[in-house]
Amino acid sequence: MTKLARPIAALGALIGIFGLVLQYILLYGDMAADGASPLAITWRFFSWFTLLTNTFVTLVMARAALRPEARSGLNVPRVELMAVTSIMFVCIVYNLLLASRWDPQGWQKVADVVVHNIVPFVFLAFWSVRQHGSLSWRDAAFAAIWPLAYAVYGLTRGAFDGFYPYFFMDPTSISYGQIAINLVGLVVAFMLGALLLIGISRALGRRQPKI
Repeated sequence: MTKLARPIAALGALIGIFGLVLQYILLYGDMAADGASPLAITWRFFSWFTLLTNTFVTLVMARAALRPEARSGLNVPRVELMAVTSIMFVCIVYNLLLASRWDPQGWQKVADVVVHNIVPFVFLAFWSVRQHGSLSWRDAAFAAIWPLAYAVYGLTRGAFDGFYPYFFMDPTSISYGQIAINLVGLVVAFMLGALLLIGISRALGRRQPKI
C-alpha cells in the first residue's frame, strides 16, 4: 500500500496546483475589474484558511512525490497529521457551515469543488497509504497549531484591512467574546478530529509491515 503514496501524491499535487491557480485567476478577474492591484489581489487570496491549507497540503504532496522516502520537513508524520486534519477540517466546516451561504457557478463551482472536496479526499487517500505507527496522542496538540496560528493571523490582518473571510470570526458583526467561543469550539473539534486520525494511524501501523 505504501507504494501507492507517490503516485497519489503526484496526482494530488497536480490537482492542488490546478485548484489554486484556477481560484487565483478567478479572484484576479473579479478584483482587477474593480481596480485592485496584483499585490492587493494576492494579499486577499491568502486571507482564506481554505486556500492557505490547500497550499500547505499541495506542498506536502509535491515533496512526497519528489522525495517519496523522506520523512523529514513537510513529510514528518506529525506535520502530515496536521495537514490531513486541516484539509479535512476545511471540507467538513465548509460543507456544514459555509456552502449554503453562496451558490457558485461555472468555473467558480469547479474551483470550489476542487479546493473544498477533491483535494481533501485525495490527501486523505495519500495519508492513508503512508507508513504509520509513529504518532503519539500528544501530536494532536501539535496539529492544532495550524488553526490557532490562522486565528491569530486572520484577526490581526483583518484589524488592518477590515476584511474577515469567515462570519464566525468577524468582529464587525459579532463580539470578540462570541468569536472566542466559536474558536474554542472549532479548535476542540479540530483536536478531536486529530485524535481520531491518530487512532486510525495507530491501527494502520499495526497492520503495516515494518520498513
